[in-house]
Amino acid sequence: MNRKHYVRGLAVGAVVAAMAAAGGGAYAVTNTPGISSVPVTGIDHQRLTFTLPPGGSAVFKIPAANDPVRIDLDNISTNGGIQTPSEVFSALLNVNANRSGMSWIGTYSDGSQHAGTTISTKVITRLVCGASCVIATLSVDSVPGHTVVLHTNAATSIIRETYVVNIWY
Repeated sequence: MNRKHYVRGLAVGAVVAAMAAAGGGAYAVTNTPGISSVPVTGIDHQRLTFTLPPGGSAVFKIPAANDPVRIDLDNISTNGGIQTPSEVFSALLNVNANRSGMSWIGTYSDGSQHAGTTISTKVITRLVCGASCVIATLSVDSVPGHTVVLHTNAATSIIRETYVVNIWY
């Protein structure tokens, strides 16, 4: 009987210690000047897959406004080879809540980075195959609709290609 209470006491103590540690972390975040605390409930993530013909496109919505969103794109190799210089491209994107525009930093598949806004361009990032060769482009579709479009280039792509898009928000 005494042993049963000892084990139960240990379990309760472990739970209390874990809650205190978590509470201490929350206290540190909420009481640090200049940092506002937002409850974290888990990873916010969307995964989309598109198989597009040459010249095809797919439109998708950016799920958050006034909150940076990361978009990672991959052109999955269907022929067993790899894309040169790379098959991945990405962007860090912000959609203004008042529907006035979008801004981003796009990393092309050759590693070069380009910053922009809808004031000057709609091109966010590109999958490239050389200095003047573009396979696919992620662009702004609609600012009010918070949508972007992945468009393949019919001149450089002769087969249906599969793209995986991961959106982190």
